[in-house]
Amino acid sequence: MTVVTSIIEIEENLQLFEDYLCEGTDEEQLFCSELIRKGSCFIAYEIESELRFCPSRYIGYSKNTVRSHIQRESDGKETNPAITKVLGKLTQSDKLEQMYIKYCSDLGLSPFNKKRKFWSLSLKGTDFISNQITDEGFPEGKIVERKHAARERNAALVKSAKEAYKKLNKRLFCQACDFDFEKVYGERGSDYIEAHHIVPVSDMVASQKTKITDIAMVCSNCHRILHRSRPWLTVDQLKELIAQKT
Repeated sequence: MTVVTSIIEIEENLQLFEDYLCEGTDEEQLFCSELIRKGSCFIAYEIESELRFCPSRYIGYSKNTVRSHIQRESDGKETNPAITKVLGKLTQSDKLEQMYIKYCSDLGLSPFNKKRKFWSLSLKGTDFISNQITDEGFPEGKIVERKHAARERNAALVKSAKEAYKKLNKRLFCQACDFDFEKVYGERGSDYIEAHHIVPVSDMVASQKTKITDIAMVCSNCHRILHRSRPWLTVDQLKELIAQKT
């Protein structure tokens, strides 16, 4: 594998790394999480006022993939000089260190107890296309929101959760406000409901599997309200709030 020689190559790697981290297979997500948790040198890159961190050991190889990275027999030492040629000096920063620790916490990761070094990169313009679907304003940022959304789109899990809920309650309706899509929209609303992951990503470890009991059935409006701010309301708290207003 050759090392990166331009910002364009670095940006391509950053976008693919984010894709693996947020919506890759369980193995790909865990691989990326472990690189973030164990890394010593990071690119601290800012997009739309959001700061994210990516390990040099992955980013420093041109057109890198998880598979090629795992197969490569290298300790990654050649990546730091390559990135330095593109981005400039690698430095320690207490401010970036604290922001990195918060970033890990938001992702449910426990970083190694050591000092790290950083390059700073400001990516002007809009976010990567794959992140532009997130728009609920998670206080932790779009990466955490995207990871959460990916968990809620887990087709097999959502299907199982819906089936279990319907078996217990005979129909699908919002657990907070009782809205029934089929009752309001007829056949077009049949078997429709949104799945809310009640455990935030930051409260889970990288390898933790989601269970059916971690999923709540909610309508679109209640779902957005549950996500609106931290700490999240529980479904029961939202149900009580609705009852107070009716």
